Amino acid sequence: MDLGLRDRVVLVVGAGSGIGAATAEVLAAEGAHLVLMGRREAALQETAARLPASGAPPLLVALDASVEGAMEEAVARTLDRFGALHSLAVIAGPMGPRGSLHEMDPSAWQHYFDSGLMIAVRACKAALVPMRAQGVGSIVTTSAYSIRAQKPALIAYTAAKAAIASITKNIAKTYGPEGIRANCIAPGVVEKDAATRAVLAERYGVPEARARYEYVRREFQMAVALERVGQHREFADVIAFLLSERASYVTGATINIDGGSDF
Repeated sequence: MDLGLRDRVVLVVGAGSGIGAATAEVLAAEGAHLVLMGRREAALQETAARLPASGAPPLLVALDASVEGAMEEAVARTLDRFGALHSLAVIAGPMGPRGSLHEMDPSAWQHYFDSGLMIAVRACKAALVPMRAQGVGSIVTTSAYSIRAQKPALIAYTAAKAAIASITKNIAKTYGPEGIRANCIAPGVVEKDAATRAVLAERYGVPEARARYEYVRREFQMAVALERVGQHREFADVIAFLLSERASYVTGATINIDGGSDF
């Protein structure tokens, strides 16, 4: 299916690895012009090297999106290169300290505020400037399955992710009349690297393909109908669809991508 993304300009925040890198690959295959943003230049170059050679070279923006002014610079460089910004995918938001409420000090909460919530806020605010001028735009932010299934050790992480879902809904309602859509994905368990799979497989005595699922099932009581974790491409495909013209009547949604949960 042609998603209608050819020649559309998409800024991917968190494009250096994982879901962000996979999203860049899907979008490039659809013919989009890409801006890849992340903290590490080398990681962005690795992502760029995996993109189809037939498309326009991506613009690499090696900046920390949590720093004041970084998103405005990224958008300005996008407009300088491509003359427009049609879509934004915000996938950055690293896991940090874990613990129940009585164990979490202010610095832990600050981490999730700066590196989770405010990255999304700053990215969306900066992108809305050209999108409103154009009268068209699409945004996808990243929340988490845990906003619908609370886990004691993830209180600060989940609070930030819940705020992202709320803000995304507000953006959809506020800027919908101007032709701008905004949706949020809520990923479940995401596959890690091969080394992690091997360690977990040995720990639980299961095949590597099941190892990370076994970890979350035993340690977090997280049941998944498909009895496996998600691959990066499976999240990326949904992001690309939501950014595309094929999702032109989808906005304000928070969509689970979790292999089948109770929520």
